[in-house]
Amino acid sequence: MKKKNIIIAWGSRCGKTTLSMKLGKEGFVHYKMDSIKRGIDRNFWDHYQDDWDIVSPYMAHLIATMIKDNQTDIVKGKEYYCIDTCHLYPVDIAQCDLKDVVIVFLWNLNENIDKKIRDIRKYDKNSWSNSFSDEDLKPYVEWGVWYRKKVKEQCEQYHIQFFDTGTNYRKVLKEAYDYIENELKK
Repeated sequence: MKKKNIIIAWGSRCGKTTLSMKLGKEGFVHYKMDSIKRGIDRNFWDHYQDDWDIVSPYMAHLIATMIKDNQTDIVKGKEYYCIDTCHLYPVDIAQCDLKDVVIVFLWNLNENIDKKIRDIRKYDKNSWSNSFSDEDLKPYVEWGVWYRKKVKEQCEQYHIQFFDTGTNYRKVLKEAYDYIENELKK
């Protein structure tokens, strides 16, 4: 099997971390970029930057630098990354022209706003969203619906694989895993 780095990107509650952790058990170094981004936000900007149009180009450059530097430093390609990230658009990572990288975008395209809020409450118990009422959280979820469509269109434009885990989460997550495994064999 040919070794490559993996980028699993996009939405919350779509399976990025679940899939990345599974690949981590297969020897990939798992980087949860959302945690790294929060650390950068709190230590360098002194505030939380969440405008994805601003953040995505920086995130793409950071990820590309990590992958390219891995080929030149002491590790010299002996470790391979599975990067799990949220604040990234397909256009920005596509422009990095990375070699030997499998890129997958996951999202739950379910546009039922109330169900999405219930899922956030059920699964994201320690999330930033806990400080919001359901009514105050609603505009953020609605914003996410618009962004999901934008990301899906960019994936199609840049020939990046997109998986919608909103209809059958486990089945689609397995399809994404199988896709990654097949790409690793090429």
